[in-house]
Amino acid sequence: MFSSINFIKALGFSILIIPMIALAQPLPLEDILKERTASSEIFNKALRGEVPFDVKNPKHVQAVDVNAKYYVYRVTRPEIQGEPGKMDGIFKEFESVLKQLKTKSDNPFNSSFLEKVLERTKEIFPNTSVSARINAVRMQAMCPSEISSCDIAGQKALPDQFMESFVNVLQKSADDGMKLYAMKGIRDTYKVIRPMALVKKASNRVNLNPAVEAKVAEALASIIENPRVYPSGTAPEVVEGYRVLRREAIKALAQARAPIAGEKGKTALILAKFANGSDIKPEPRLDERVEAAIGLLNLRVPENDTSEYNMEAALYQFSSFLVDFFQRFGSRNDSEMEKLFPWKYYAARISDSVDELNREVKNPYLTEVVQKIGLGLSDMEKQEKAAVPQLAEFVQSKKPASLLIYKKIPGTEIKTPGN
Repeated sequence: MFSSINFIKALGFSILIIPMIALAQPLPLEDILKERTASSEIFNKALRGEVPFDVKNPKHVQAVDVNAKYYVYRVTRPEIQGEPGKMDGIFKEFESVLKQLKTKSDNPFNSSFLEKVLERTKEIFPNTSVSARINAVRMQAMCPSEISSCDIAGQKALPDQFMESFVNVLQKSADDGMKLYAMKGIRDTYKVIRPMALVKKASNRVNLNPAVEAKVAEALASIIENPRVYPSGTAPEVVEGYRVLRREAIKALAQARAPIAGEKGKTALILAKFANGSDIKPEPRLDERVEAAIGLLNLRVPENDTSEYNMEAALYQFSSFLVDFFQRFGSRNDSEMEKLFPWKYYAARISDSVDELNREVKNPYLTEVVQKIGLGLSDMEKQEKAAVPQLAEFVQSKKPASLLIYKKIPGTEIKTPGN
């Protein structure tokens, strides 16, 4: 199994190598091991739910903090970084602890543990090796999926805290490996809070702070919309590595529900451009376009929308993409890359997102789109042939009244290829 660094190198990402001098010191473990032994009974019983966790009990808080240090600080140790399999063992051990958090919901212990892991991983960023920093963000990115098991205080506070940390990595790190895991963390944070934003009891609903959401959207937009310029002769795998990084940014942005956040976080416009696929450098891969198209289906019209998000224009771009998607599926055997493309997997994901949007949103234009594409997607999932001629005719003959993605923001119209 690849280490994190070898995995990143295999994708063609650049890695910031820092000399192993005083600025790359491993964090101490000796005292932590002693404290962990002394507090193991409290920690394990609280973890299993055998003892109620008390946030006002110093021994309980200390036990959680010591164990957070134990899991986090080990990623800085050169003897662990240098021995094959050791780092993977640490992450399997950490993952097993996270899985145990699921066994007891509405638990303040879970909130305290995730908060302490976040706090301790932040210590690693400034003064440790590149391997330690990458693995610290990797550990952070594993945590958001467990937020739903926290008590309500943790559910409300932790999404903003994790998102702030991930944004900090995207804005300040020169290392693509750290950014890759930060974007995974953003994606998973969005996924976990989505159902919590829709609970019936208003006081229990969980939403990102609007200022934080704006930071997330703008940080991702910066990666997606500011292409790297590669000189002639650059190895193809380096360019492909950038496309993979950009795809992960698109996947993270595609989990957002807000069509726009902040001045530069024009999420719907960015996703529509990439679904469209034209006038983008380096040219987007098909998987980037699919992720962007699915992201358009995830967006919802917010309350008090001053930009007047135009869902019909977004659906028009999605439909145009889907016409091209089906055409390329029909000619996939002409290209080795497209022959191996996971068509059925993406058809299933598109179908699920269309169904979810159709359940939640009543829109005549959407209803017509759904009628035109349902059978084609189903055929693609189950058979080797699929076509949607009615959709192509619909896209050509029935454009929305306005193609502006935001009706009140000039210049947000996207032309379909060939127009």
